[in-house]
Amino acid sequence: MKFTMYGISPFVLLLIPLLIQIIWGTKAINKTTNLKFVPISITTVLLQIPLSFLSVYIASENINANPEFQTRCGLIMLPIVAANLLAALLLLLTIVVQFFIKRFRDKKLER
Repeated sequence: MKFTMYGISPFVLLLIPLLIQIIWGTKAINKTTNLKFVPISITTVLLQIPLSFLSVYIASENINANPEFQTRCGLIMLPIVAANLLAALLLLLTIVVQFFIKRFRDKKLER
């Protein structure tokens, strides 16, 4: 049974914006890069949207390619949609936590 289309798992696509936010957001907070925190956060949120649609599309193509699921309802897509929502919530939570860390460090440097 084939679970990936073009060698890409739909669940891996959901982790890309989160990993970018964790890595580059931390670099922006520590000021080890020229990039600012806000543009990185906006970019990862905007990247999450098309990658969510792409992951649902790839999962749908994988299901349609499998003859076992040809006459099934769309309920089998529920886990990928739930994973999309979970990934978006984790991304927003990461951004909020990093924002408060950045704000705390900036206030600490002002003293």
